[in-house]
Amino acid sequence: MAITITSFSPSSGSTEGGTSVVIVGTGLDTVDTVLFGNFEGAIDTTATNTSTSLTVIAPPIPAASAGTVKIILVDSVDGSEAVSSTSFTYSAASSPVQTTSLAKKWKFQCSSDGGTTYIDVKGVTNFQPAIAATTQDDSDYDSGDWGSDVVTQLKWSLVATVDRKTTSGYTEDPGQKALRLAAQQTGSAAVVYVRWYDRNGGLEAYSGVGNVQWNEKGGGTADKSTVDITVMGRGERTTIANPAA
Repeated sequence: MAITITSFSPSSGSTEGGTSVVIVGTGLDTVDTVLFGNFEGAIDTTATNTSTSLTVIAPPIPAASAGTVKIILVDSVDGSEAVSSTSFTYSAASSPVQTTSLAKKWKFQCSSDGGTTYIDVKGVTNFQPAIAATTQDDSDYDSGDWGSDVVTQLKWSLVATVDRKTTSGYTEDPGQKALRLAAQQTGSAAVVYVRWYDRNGGLEAYSGVGNVQWNEKGGGTADKSTVDITVMGRGERTTIANPAA
């Protein structure tokens, strides 16, 4: 039976390709090539294709070629073709609007009760989470002239700069106080629970336990009282559900 195209759906898609198009007609079980204008699509072999229904995947095309094209089917038996009477419309893919992520997205918190409840560390003016990788040379004879390294250990750390914050009666910010006191301890008393996450609800949200270093920066008569805080991770940095999500 000669191949024919009665209809197809949907009638449009993005220039990025990937649109699943169902073609209705006759003799479609002998089709081995499908063209969208000059660009070759693919027959979807995971779909239930019959002599009257064929599912194809629209190919990607250059954005400059956006517009209408005919769908052309080629018969694998005799090389005959069927051309759609209506056109498939390619729309130029729109690029997502990019916005800059701000450093102040981070919320920094600590816990004084073993990670049950967390309080904010106020006055943060700089925050730098980091992971350091320890590597070992992994080269062997099969590497030839090129060497190889393997990561054998990971360590996380946090570095924050805070302005000293107080309330009436010179009451110290509770979050800063908890970190300052831990920095004056040894052993288990020096361990703090911390978590840090994207306050906008993004995917970045982590927790861990670590030791604290508290370094007053000092300054002149016109300077603010600021402190550099370093939390050195003890064990795993855990990915958590973002509390702000």
